Amino acid sequence: MADLPALELFCGIGGFAAAVQSLSQSEVGARRVQVVGALDLSPHVLDVYRHNFSGHGARQAHLDFLPAEQIAAFGAQMWWMSPPCQPYTTRGLQRDLEDSRAQSLVRLIGILREQLPDYLGLENVPGFVGSDAHALVVQTLSDAGYAVRERVLCPTELGIPARRERYYLVASRRPLKTPGAERFVQRRLTEFLDPALFEGEIPSEYLIPPEILAKHGPGMRLLDPWNEPETIANTVTGAYGKTWQAAGAYLRLPDGRVRRFTPAELLGLLGFPADFVFPQGTPLRHQYKMIGNSLSVFAMREVLRDLF
Repeated sequence: MADLPALELFCGIGGFAAAVQSLSQSEVGARRVQVVGALDLSPHVLDVYRHNFSGHGARQAHLDFLPAEQIAAFGAQMWWMSPPCQPYTTRGLQRDLEDSRAQSLVRLIGILREQLPDYLGLENVPGFVGSDAHALVVQTLSDAGYAVRERVLCPTELGIPARRERYYLVASRRPLKTPGAERFVQRRLTEFLDPALFEGEIPSEYLIPPEILAKHGPGMRLLDPWNEPETIANTVTGAYGKTWQAAGAYLRLPDGRVRRFTPAELLGLLGFPADFVFPQGTPLRHQYKMIGNSLSVFAMREVLRDLF
């Protein structure tokens, strides 16, 4: 049977691509998911995407204005969307559909009514639930005859020691199977850490300066997973390493120093494969920002199992 062509909208650095790449054939049935197009507005994330998924035709596109016929030209039977979350975040203004950043989603849902792909998937922050945008998506899919399944899922429910609670929706023009119960083994945070950065010589860009600790330390989440094995890292945002509080956790070392998680460690906690790397010369602050704006590949895999 032919591959299932999929279009990755708001592709970011490629969380959906990494998830479908890692799914086994038994998990997706007789058809393998093949990404035939990946679109995003940011040239920075597209550089990273192309570096790791060279055959997916990733290109820059302003989805507010992309002609419907260009979307149809991909021939995708599945759409995956991770639209901007700012209109629905609890720390934002929550302007919902009045936020200009929501207009690309509104337009794509309008195009969906005409093109009706066989499958649709969507990821956003939990605050998306109950919004006018959420109502628009669900009502449109229901009116078009899709079977819809929604859930809020955190990787901690899958045994991953990192919080990243997100809303997920999958829709199919065929009946959705009943998901089976599955038990997950709780993994430890130390499994995801670079043992070479436990003590000794540590690159200075990862160490938190003493003056920062003196000023912000009481409000920073400092973890010691070596002595507290059940430790779970809190959600990392795009401001990690720039905003010292409420943007992610930091690691307390045995000698009292404190360091940031490395990009490789954070990518591992999200479920990206070990060979996923940033292009040489990508500034560290940009790496953290792109990781903080990405999605959990572990959660994506679980959601896609529901769909297929």
